Amino acid sequence: MEATLINVFIVPTEREEEFLANWDRTSAVFRKTGALLEAHLHRNTDVGDNTFRYINIARWTSAEAWRKAHEEYPPTEYQVPGVKGHPSIFEACRHIYTESSPVPFDTGHWIATPACG
Repeated sequence: MEATLINVFIVPTEREEEFLANWDRTSAVFRKTGALLEAHLHRNTDVGDNTFRYINIARWTSAEAWRKAHEEYPPTEYQVPGVKGHPSIFEACRHIYTESSPVPFDTGHWIATPACG
């Protein structure tokens, strides 16, 4: 079963370039495994809470594949001084689409479709 990783990062401002270079390196290694399906790194815009500078949302083939990849290649971004990641695997439990969404409404996915309790 596919798994969604959400990892929020504390990254000191003076270490951002180093963090990004290491994140790119780690992502390249994981991409070659075939277990990483997609990853999206978002930077905080400083509108609202800026505790976490970056957030990574990634789709993996399974939670086990994610664990195995991290055991075989520990992410190098964690070696950057001051960087702290908080990775966890999540499952979707609510889906919200608008009428202008590209998702067809006859699929049963419409505003606040519950997928879990």
